[in-house]
Amino acid sequence: MLMIKKKLQTILQRRVRSAFSLIEIMVILFIISLGLVGVLSLIIQNIQSQSYNKNNFIAYQLAQEGVELIRQVRDSNWKNGVNFGTNLVPLSSFVGEYYMDYQDTIPHDASSNPTLLTVLKQDSSGFYFHDATSPAANTPFSRLIRITDLSENDFRVNSIVTWQDHNRDYSYDLETFLYDWRYITNK
Repeated sequence: MLMIKKKLQTILQRRVRSAFSLIEIMVILFIISLGLVGVLSLIIQNIQSQSYNKNNFIAYQLAQEGVELIRQVRDSNWKNGVNFGTNLVPLSSFVGEYYMDYQDTIPHDASSNPTLLTVLKQDSSGFYFHDATSPAANTPFSRLIRITDLSENDFRVNSIVTWQDHNRDYSYDLETFLYDWRYITNK
């Protein structure tokens, strides 16, 4: 009996020695929580970067579309035999601000209320358009096309797309120069 009692005491002493103390457990939990916070912050940063990259790509496409729409008006002017800057260059100043989408044949003056008129909406086919009366939801994107008259044969076009993401304002400005090629080649 005495031998069994001694064996039992040695077994209990071993078990007591092999257990973790409360401080050791707290240190382990602290290290694990630091690792999880780091991983979670990387995941959040990755999601925000993906959102910015997606919106930046859309903004680039919308800015490019704005430039192409103005180029199409210039080319239509040539085709119709009128001055290449008709409906593009403002008569009263050197700079004009416009809005235009794929449904328009000429740009519309945005100087009366540029914020309201330049907000883009998205139709069921995924195309972006301007229409303040449409029930379609507003997108976060706005596009303003600025045309600066440089001379009688060329002008600068800036297609500026702005949007807001995670309470930060972003802007994409695409610039090009359009020339009256017929005038330049006939010189």
